[in-house]
Amino acid sequence: MNESDKHANKSNADDAINREVEAAMSGMSAEELAALTGGGASAEAASPDSGAPSGLQMGRIVSVRGDDVFVDLGGKTQGVLSKSLFKPDEVIAVGEPIEIYIDRHDRESDLIILSRKGAPRSVEWELLKPGDVVEGRIIGLNRGGLEVKLKGVTAFMPASQVDVMHVKDISIFLGENVRCEVVEIDRRGKNLTVSRRKVLEKERKANREELVKELEVGQVRKGVVGNLTDFGAFVDLGGVDGLIHISEMSYKQIKKPSEVVNPGDVVEVKVLKIQGEGDKQRISLGLKQTQPDPWEGVAERFPVDSTHKVRVVRLADFGAFAQLEEGIDGLIPVSEMAWNRIGSPKEVVEVGQLVDVSVLKVEPKRQRISLSMKHAQPDPWAGVIESYTPETEVNGKVTRLADFGAFIEIAPGIEGMAHISELSEKRIKNCGEVLKVGQEVKARVLRVDEKTRRIGLSLKPAEAASAPLSLDTGKSGPPKKKNKKLRGGLSGGWDWAGTGFENLDA
Repeated sequence: MNESDKHANKSNADDAINREVEAAMSGMSAEELAALTGGGASAEAASPDSGAPSGLQMGRIVSVRGDDVFVDLGGKTQGVLSKSLFKPDEVIAVGEPIEIYIDRHDRESDLIILSRKGAPRSVEWELLKPGDVVEGRIIGLNRGGLEVKLKGVTAFMPASQVDVMHVKDISIFLGENVRCEVVEIDRRGKNLTVSRRKVLEKERKANREELVKELEVGQVRKGVVGNLTDFGAFVDLGGVDGLIHISEMSYKQIKKPSEVVNPGDVVEVKVLKIQGEGDKQRISLGLKQTQPDPWEGVAERFPVDSTHKVRVVRLADFGAFAQLEEGIDGLIPVSEMAWNRIGSPKEVVEVGQLVDVSVLKVEPKRQRISLSMKHAQPDPWAGVIESYTPETEVNGKVTRLADFGAFIEIAPGIEGMAHISELSEKRIKNCGEVLKVGQEVKARVLRVDEKTRRIGLSLKPAEAASAPLSLDTGKSGPPKKKNKKLRGGLSGGWDWAGTGFENLDA
């Protein structure tokens, strides 16, 4: 065999061996390839065609030059790592071991490009694909969004993809470094669309799963106020949203949540209730529960029978609420507003008015305090028996008309009632035939009951009126008239059922 034939046979053998090696290596992973090179990384072990970094490996920092950190991978192989992949407060020390990923081989610089665990892969236009997480800096505003400068590429981020919540002014993100996900690539037109929102949503989902496991009723947690509604405010606890109902925001009465919080505020809240599971889970939060309770020690600060000057804060049909101090409101029932009878709180007080009150009852557990205006004033009924004996003539003003008679104020806080049968010598069908509200009249006292605070009056002349009945039990005085049924179910024996003067003869 001549030299030419020997050379041809050797060439054919080498080709066959190469084909066998290529076939064997084609089924090997990047990690296995790296192992063949003694732990080093080569262009074949981390080729761009692999589409993903190799497995986690150990290296050792050998030098730092500018923004580049050089790492010894073993087997006389070195790779380079960007400083941006280290935390701001992280120390980069030569000789320290470090965990890295082999990202790719840069053929132009003939360097092994490295990445770190949890860090976004470096941006290379030819290697980018939808779903990749990249890091960049927001450099400008564009119509409908932001411009993001990646490594060698300028991308577009639509306004709807900037955050998980709507942001009115997206210019606040200018100059910030952000992590975003590649959404769309147009290699022909060199257009790249990214989304920060998708990255945040994935992080929120991961945080939510972790937080849901830890969340318990009674915990106090920090959160960020989001949307406000008429009934409360939503708070982001770090991937999980909870609701602070307006009634749980403050110990004082408020009309709208914005009186207490605003979107973006960082607040401490207490978990009050957790209902449901998964996406249907509802978390109720309390803000006032993290603040001092003004009802602690309220009985000592406002003992029964103590008097205070308070401000009326709101009116209701049944009375008025007055503020004793921040977060402590008491109720003045309509029956405790004046010694005389009134129909509505508006007749006596108005919102914002300062009034004197006396404490009637304190219930700290129910967070209730009952107040009285009339008990903070002298009792107008003191000495009434002596001042208004039967047959005494008095001047008064008509305050109200009813079907059964007329109410007449004969002194401040002192009101009497003249039955319809005592308004005129002639028979009348209703009180309005002879009287009107506000009219000044002269009346005669028929009877006084200090215990029930009731006075019976008559507008008829003494000689025309029936003989007054005794306030005794009937053992003395003129004999009682035989009861005679009057209009409206009233009897002739002063049985004024339903008039408020029922027990006058008792």
